[in-house]
Amino acid sequence: MPIRRGTGLVVLGIAATLLFALIFVAPALVNVDRYRPQVISFLQEKTGKQVEIRRLALTFFPVTIHVDHIGVKNPPIFPSGYVAQVARIDAELSVGALLRRQVVIKSLVLEDPVWNLTSDPDGPWNFENPHSKVSANAFPLGPISSVKIKRGLMIASNLLPSDAAGPIFFEAHEISCELEQVNLVGIINPSSSSMAFWCAIISPRFVCL
Repeated sequence: MPIRRGTGLVVLGIAATLLFALIFVAPALVNVDRYRPQVISFLQEKTGKQVEIRRLALTFFPVTIHVDHIGVKNPPIFPSGYVAQVARIDAELSVGALLRRQVVIKSLVLEDPVWNLTSDPDGPWNFENPHSKVSANAFPLGPISSVKIKRGLMIASNLLPSDAAGPIFFEAHEISCELEQVNLVGIINPSSSSMAFWCAIISPRFVCL
């Protein structure tokens, strides 16, 4: 018995409604925030520093991981505080790579990041990673095609001989940058003494607006 046109339209409307409902409900069903302790543990192992993350979330179209407030704390030899804090990070993932059980970050957007770079006159900078454990097999991550930084703040200072906080010798506000082919492994690699102040991990273009 042929399906009447009205019935077909009703079925089509129900299917479309279910599809739109799935688009909006599916991210809520995929609770990526439950993996936050594992992510924090991984980052602490790789950076050798304490890491805080307030919340993880997932959205589709495009597939993007959202990180609300991430903070990386100073090593013990430095005063209490943070090396870096970012209010929000949006990481767009490659769907094709996910289907192959690989994690490829296509782009990163960092909103309101704050970097506090501190130099110890008798030792390293607070962002150096002498105790990090980098293994290419543990979590292979290639260069990220695009990294955007919005409204950044960078402060650089020295410690006093007493190891107390010293004077600020550099400060930059409202930093907006577009970076290409960023190699995050270069940041956490213990053989990199100073992460070459970003420029060594960026190729071939660095644009500050």
